[in-house]
Amino acid sequence: MQATGAGAAPAGTVLDEAQDLAAAVARVAAHPGPAEITIGADRPVGSRMGSVVRRHAKQQLSAAGADPLLLRAPVAVDDDIPDEGVIAAVDDALDLCRGVGAGMLVLALGGVAHRGRQRQRLFSMLAALAEAASDRGVRLMVQNATEVDEVGMLLVLLDREFEQGTLEVTSPDVTSLAWDVSRSRAAGQSDEDAWAVVRRAARRAPVLVRGLRAADDDALLGELPEYRECRAAGSVLTVPTPDSQMIK
Repeated sequence: MQATGAGAAPAGTVLDEAQDLAAAVARVAAHPGPAEITIGADRPVGSRMGSVVRRHAKQQLSAAGADPLLLRAPVAVDDDIPDEGVIAAVDDALDLCRGVGAGMLVLALGGVAHRGRQRQRLFSMLAALAEAASDRGVRLMVQNATEVDEVGMLLVLLDREFEQGTLEVTSPDVTSLAWDVSRSRAAGQSDEDAWAVVRRAARRAPVLVRGLRAADDDALLGELPEYRECRAAGSVLTVPTPDSQMIK
């Protein structure tokens, strides 16, 4: 359970650097709580892992205190590769989530003007990924590249499609928002304006807050109405990020 008092460091960690499973387990044991692990061949969780290795990783990370465990997709929605490549990579990541017991997959928007992908094309691809996530029983956490409004609008469109019966997911909360505080700040968005969007998203499904240090989390606890309450209620999960990884 995460610490919620002002001045207390948030629990959990981001594991985005090359390392083996043993090093990751040691890091999680030192920082138990929500753990976000980027998928990769040189990371503690990779798509080439067999079923036995996946079960071993699941047991080791769970025993160390990774609760909940989140994986981070190895691609962004708007990476400079064909749509089919993005969908295939995320589909593999969703299968890996099931194998290691991760209930959430973080999927980033890359932020380079969507690399030529128009909004409707981007939305259609995200809708297909939401349906794939629903099939796997995994929640897709979409991370902002700049202001969080870009993700908030996508979630509104997904909810509209669900209400119209054209989005084949078990429930609308199969998608949610991952607020990268360092990215919204770099885009010039105030924490107050970003939180207004995040707060609405947290009412429909738990949200992830990343891209922040312990001092940043303490400031949010003191400055933003309802942030502390949402943390205590579990509708906001935080994963503190090392300085060297603040924008990922």
